[in-house]
Amino acid sequence: MMTKKRFSWTLSNSFATLLLILGIGLTLWALVTSFGTTLSVDAVVTAAGLWIVGVIFLHPAPLSVLAPVIGLTSLAAGYASYFSSPRSWLGALVAVVVTAIIVSYGFSLRKTIRQRHSRWYENK
Repeated sequence: MMTKKRFSWTLSNSFATLLLILGIGLTLWALVTSFGTTLSVDAVVTAAGLWIVGVIFLHPAPLSVLAPVIGLTSLAAGYASYFSSPRSWLGALVAVVVTAIIVSYGFSLRKTIRQRHSRWYENK
């Protein structure tokens, strides 16, 4: 039986929080100072990477953090797609949906692997 883990300020969680905050700051800076430019697209994609890595280091990753990160990462992909292509809303929408599906699947796969891994040690 799996019990719900409580959040604690470990080094890993502190690093994850730092990455999430840096990603938000980088995104805000890019959107405010250079909206729609190549620089802002690069910054937003980098911020999305920081968010994903931040959630990977966050143990346990609560849904209240996981859902916004998936949403923001998907929107970042749509933003990058829109401003890197001939301004296609359809392409941006497809990028948002596909990214949300891939990131959601990746995190659910990670959760499944962790659950199975913990059962390996219980069976020995």
